[in-house]
Amino acid sequence: MIKHLAALSAALLISAAAAQAAPSQVRACTLLTANEISTALGARPGQSRENNVTIPEGPSKGDTMASCMWPLAGMDMVTVSAVKALQGAQREAALADLDNATNDMKSQGWTEERQDIGGARCSIMTPPAAERDAPQMTGCFIETKGVALSVGAMHQTKKVAMQPMKDLLDKAATRLP
Repeated sequence: MIKHLAALSAALLISAAAAQAAPSQVRACTLLTANEISTALGARPGQSRENNVTIPEGPSKGDTMASCMWPLAGMDMVTVSAVKALQGAQREAALADLDNATNDMKSQGWTEERQDIGGARCSIMTPPAAERDAPQMTGCFIETKGVALSVGAMHQTKKVAMQPMKDLLDKAATRLP
């Protein structure tokens, strides 16, 4: 499971590394409420944990990505992240990096279900059967108000549908400054 969490982290960092600093006024933990998460996923989240990550490499090296994580049962969690959206060739390169990270996971036996829903890119990543400890991962991201915004869930025992994640993404987007 650790290597898959590392792969997910790498995918997030690859896309974040291609982005610029999150707007300083974004406080990621204010973008969703515990009740919204509970309604969407059927599980009451624990206390949120705000984290601003310094991007370690790429065009935005040294910039910050605002993020928040809500623990669920066991290792399950929900996250929201915000970074300044890129434009032009930098944007295309960031999307290509994200696709490359996804393709790397797929080459290791993961499967992807992908759907564009209302302007958002959503996907479910399912681990290979041999990876019993690896979580299912569902996430959506969108570019809005000059911000690349993502909402994701990792769940050890069940697949989280894309639409509830898209609904959470829409709620978070309305709270962006």
